[in-house]
Amino acid sequence: MGPPVVISALPTPFDTDLEVDEPAFRELLRRLPEPHRDVLVAGTTGEFPALSDAERVRLFGVAAEELGPDRVVAHVGAGSLSQALALTVAAAELGLTRLALLTPYYLPVEEQQVVDYVGEFSARQPGLATYAYLFPERTGATVSPAGLATISGLEHVRGVKVSGSANDHLAGYRAALRADQELYTGDDRRLLTITGVGGTGVVSGCFPVLPQPFLDALQQPGGAAAQASVDRVVDVLGPSIARQKLALARQTGRPWRARMSMPALGDEVGQEIEALVDSGFRVSSGGRRPAQ
Repeated sequence: MGPPVVISALPTPFDTDLEVDEPAFRELLRRLPEPHRDVLVAGTTGEFPALSDAERVRLFGVAAEELGPDRVVAHVGAGSLSQALALTVAAAELGLTRLALLTPYYLPVEEQQVVDYVGEFSARQPGLATYAYLFPERTGATVSPAGLATISGLEHVRGVKVSGSANDHLAGYRAALRADQELYTGDDRRLLTITGVGGTGVVSGCFPVLPQPFLDALQQPGGAAAQASVDRVVDVLGPSIARQKLALARQTGRPWRARMSMPALGDEVGQEIEALVDSGFRVSSGGRRPAQ
């Protein structure tokens, strides 16, 4: 059993006019540490519902330019199959080889409709490796392990990425996949435990913002201090785009605005985030100390 794979769920930077800030995006890509430079572009953390298709494709292209197309997972989930397929064709033209496909969302659907959707997508897309993306809280769609077993048998399905309450079914999902298929969690706290349940790794929103504590934990897996370091970062930055962007603004001096409506962050939260960033937070047996 190897170490967990880390894929960065990248936020999308917007400037003060709420336009995509391409220089800031390139800067974020360039600071990702080796060997953990695989990225998910235009996913939930990337505020994909607020992006035009042209903007999503441009972000795919910039990531491919900076990292190489094999390191980029393009999120093509959309409100319709036709839109998802159009994004997929554009990703393929850029040389990308991996896709993430969020299940249908907004209108309520049953599990069979999700299976049918992924099946039709799989049959019509141009051969790229696809990860089904299960996030019940954001889509209203729940997929059981039995449903995933059907999806896993479809052509081009490489694996699954799960977020929210779907993480409660990791063991069942792992059993539903073939041995050569991959299981990713969107829960940063599971970095050091995901491989223990047969998973592949973590698609992390916190890692691209503050990677050092995660790197430290990967170098000393199994230790209480390592897990505490990861937990502390998640406690402060959490699954919160607003918090993550505030941390990036603190580090880079760029606006890192959000297009989507998000809860305002109070002064106390802002101070906690600033303290975390300024200290290069790390937990050891002796408590907090700056990362070396």
